[in-house]
Amino acid sequence: MSPLASVIPASPSTYESTGGRLVAADGKVLPLRGASLVADARAGVARVTLVQTFANPHDVPMRVTYTLPLPADGAVSGFRFRLGDKTIVGEIDTRQKARQRFEDAVLEGKTAALLDQERTSLFTQEVGNVPPRTEVRCETVIDQKLGWLPDGCWEWRFPTVVAPRYLGESGRVADAARVTVDVADRALPVRLSLSLTVRDRLFAEARPFSPSHALHTEAGVGRCEVTLGDERGASLDRDVVVRWRAADVTVGAALDVGRSFRDSVAGAAHGLLTLVPPMPEAGMKALPRDLIVLLDTSGSMSGLPLDQARRITSALVDSLGDDDQLELIEFSNSPRRWKPQAVKATAANRKAAQAWLSKLAASGGTEMRSGILAALEPLREGAQRQVVLITDGLIGSEDEVLRAIATKLPKGSRVHTVGVGSAVNRSLTQPAARAGRGVELVFGLGEDAEVAVKRILARTNAPLVTEVEITGTAVKAVAPKYVPDLFAGAPALIGLELEPRGGTIVLRGRTADGPFEQRLEVKPVERGEGGAAVPALFARERVEDLELAWVLDGDAAANKEIEKTGLDFQISTRHTSWIAVSEEATVDPRAPKRTETMPQELAYGLSAEGVGLRPAAPAPLTSTLAGAFKGVAHAAQAMASGGAPTGAGRMKEMASLGFGGADDEAKQEAKELKRKAAPSPRPAAPAKARRSLSDLVKDAFAPKDEAKRDEGGAPATPGQPPAAEPSADEERSEAFDAAAPPYEAEEPTGEAPPYGLSQGTPVPPPPAAPKAAGERARAQAPVRPMRGKLVRNRDGKLVVELALGESTTWAPGLVASLHFADGSMLQVKVLEALTTAPGSYAATLTVTLVLEVPMGLAAPGSVELHVDGGLWVISL
Repeated sequence: MSPLASVIPASPSTYESTGGRLVAADGKVLPLRGASLVADARAGVARVTLVQTFANPHDVPMRVTYTLPLPADGAVSGFRFRLGDKTIVGEIDTRQKARQRFEDAVLEGKTAALLDQERTSLFTQEVGNVPPRTEVRCETVIDQKLGWLPDGCWEWRFPTVVAPRYLGESGRVADAARVTVDVADRALPVRLSLSLTVRDRLFAEARPFSPSHALHTEAGVGRCEVTLGDERGASLDRDVVVRWRAADVTVGAALDVGRSFRDSVAGAAHGLLTLVPPMPEAGMKALPRDLIVLLDTSGSMSGLPLDQARRITSALVDSLGDDDQLELIEFSNSPRRWKPQAVKATAANRKAAQAWLSKLAASGGTEMRSGILAALEPLREGAQRQVVLITDGLIGSEDEVLRAIATKLPKGSRVHTVGVGSAVNRSLTQPAARAGRGVELVFGLGEDAEVAVKRILARTNAPLVTEVEITGTAVKAVAPKYVPDLFAGAPALIGLELEPRGGTIVLRGRTADGPFEQRLEVKPVERGEGGAAVPALFARERVEDLELAWVLDGDAAANKEIEKTGLDFQISTRHTSWIAVSEEATVDPRAPKRTETMPQELAYGLSAEGVGLRPAAPAPLTSTLAGAFKGVAHAAQAMASGGAPTGAGRMKEMASLGFGGADDEAKQEAKELKRKAAPSPRPAAPAKARRSLSDLVKDAFAPKDEAKRDEGGAPATPGQPPAAEPSADEERSEAFDAAAPPYEAEEPTGEAPPYGLSQGTPVPPPPAAPKAAGERARAQAPVRPMRGKLVRNRDGKLVVELALGESTTWAPGLVASLHFADGSMLQVKVLEALTTAPGSYAATLTVTLVLEVPMGLAAPGSVELHVDGGLWVISL
């Protein structure tokens, strides 16, 4: 945890399932001082530069971590930072090497910045060694495809906030720690500014407008300048959305080409093909529909999101005719159907569906996969089954949903996604629509629901051209691999890899009236010709195809190709990261360092209770008393009839009637009652003797051959205290650990050995230190348990980072001990040249130790250090 803000108490299981931590931010100094968006848009593409200013107000170097939201449909194609009058330009490297370079730079006193992709819309940004009393400006460049709205507008949407994602049970989401976010318990003072240049010719001199923010517009020659109407800027609590009605979108096909100078990709040209099919009045017929609305009613949809989703669903139901069929499914912890199967969309059934919708309420988790599986049933002959998923998308197990769609979707069916809210997880809604060969639409909470419904209907009412294929002598590859359906008057932007010498592009598809075909000639493309965004956007689409292939097959070749594409085109991917490092040291390598984690603002329309960051308010007293009386009456009735309800049964009944507060609390109490009521299979074992903290630590790190045995005769697990009832000393130790910042070792990626240690030939266990000396040291020195983080470094060294829990005098000894899982111990030296200098430091400082160890060893589980006459036991 960062010293910036303290975690508001909640159970660890809550953090694990909700993907968020609520932190107190009152009166705290924030490292992120401000942000700005500078964008230039034309013909369906925008180049955006996000500028963020991080300031260090302290007298020691600072390291900042920030969970950064970026557009899911964008290619992150540039990264740099400015320090004073110097600009440090970043480059793409493999994720592992970029991390290594970042940690090495920080250790050497250089300022460095790292940008890792966790999801297509979720990045982790780190800036290390921000010098004291200095600002660092980070600039991220994104090439982004614009969305097209059926009412004739281009839409540019840029996210500014990350909402907590439902993660389910522990271990379900492999990278849960990397997608869990800190959320501030109050509004933050950070503001965002905007400068957007629109270069499209606007329809009838119309000005750009926004459903999310007030705008100021100023027309120029061949362009329109757009800024925020509020000169103070905007809060980071919702997407920035700007729309403009274009006058030069015409039916047919248009091609924008580009060819890079970069040797790795210069052997091919790239294109962005814009396809605009005819309007409905051209005589094409719509296909009959089987409509399934899959509605998210989980806790994060509480309040405004569910109201918006309900209105959209209601209008979709009203849009159906007697030849169509309808299914409604809601899901939270499990799916629940309106009817057992699809029914004809008669007037009576539509009315009944509206009544069912009006009674829905939001609560529980987001088990989306089970809802998707319930919706994907076999296709009716001669119709197109269309699943419309309406959700905020706030889950961390996106792969489960994508796999279900891609493997279970019947031929001819479609899955469309409708994102509702201020911080929609487009890393779910966009690839889900891609896997379902449908379309994605996103609507904010302040938008007109009627207008939103018209846009959805235009995407589900009349797919004019289906089964689209693009071939020809000029075409080497198409991205996305499966081209989406074409809808009336709606441009589709398709990435192409082209023969540099040119050729022909052939577009084929199917309509209700028969085959559809269109041709386009491509001229030769010279090296360096065209816009830089075109190759980057092709690469982004190519990576998304590979990601879907990896989700389906788990093929390692897909991961290698993703990495290669990222390196060749210099864009962010799951396997490639941006890294920028100053040439010279900017801080003293031996100076103590401060660490900060910048929290997110709670997205507009969400509640901390709805996303599980804190428990719901208890029920009113009158309701509680009424529930209690009903519960007692129920119990009395059961006893009178000869049956006594169990404790768990009573709690379930009382919770359902509003007694006992929040559902989670009722469930926990029910479990406790059930545990107490259950008969014991045998007499309880006698309580074990209470033992001192020093004894526990001594046993935890004792050599394997001297490990004590418990009362049952089983050897104690090395590195773990013996199983025993908690003693007063243990409780104090646990309380100290809970107060300390929760540093954890980085999870292995599977691409390289953890902690940067080589795999190679097994290395024999290290020689154990003299037992007597080690035991005397532990017995004589005051023991202080700590928690730390292990960071790999080059040249066979390990870096241990630990955050102090209180003001401390730091005077490290010359010898440290590494303890391994097999019980062995290795004494190593502290490399003082790269270790924090001795001195007295405050609670929020981070101390880095560099330990020289032989290559080939497994990662140690703990480190012992002699500090100022005491013994620090650091668990990793």
